[in-house]
Amino acid sequence: MNFEQIKNKISEMRETQGFEKSFDFTRTFTAKKNTADTFSIPLPTEGPFYELGYNISFTKNSKLTRGGNVYNLCAVKLRFRSQADNNAQSNDYIPVPLISTPGADNSSRYGSRPFTHMYKAGDVILIDYDNRAPAALVAGDTYEMEDEEISICFNGKLYPGINLQ
Repeated sequence: MNFEQIKNKISEMRETQGFEKSFDFTRTFTAKKNTADTFSIPLPTEGPFYELGYNISFTKNSKLTRGGNVYNLCAVKLRFRSQADNNAQSNDYIPVPLISTPGADNSSRYGSRPFTHMYKAGDVILIDYDNRAPAALVAGDTYEMEDEEISICFNGKLYPGINLQ
């Protein structure tokens, strides 16, 4: 590329950013033990947000006792929904370890989990959580639930100045 082509490319990129820009929305919250609740991420009114994916990290403070062995785990389950259209993005709560990257401190990092949803300008991403003991998978399983810290980052494209009805 020559100098003029580079200048044109930069000019086009700059103009595009006025109508489409990469954006991250983040939230860190404590999923209180033995509790189900909802946290929210308000979205800006400047335009709709097209979610492309997310990252989640979590602690493993809770314990599972099985057959005399004790394991640390995070048993928090999540569901995401849009406040504007009350559109849940899953049919049920999903265990955090199933949908997380990077996950816990000792987990491998695989990058953002692809997941798309279009939110209207001014909408709110609602994050429902359930940090109550799950049903025992094996007879004799016992759970000691503790507070878990969940950090989530939704990434995608923000479209300033565009109004969707």
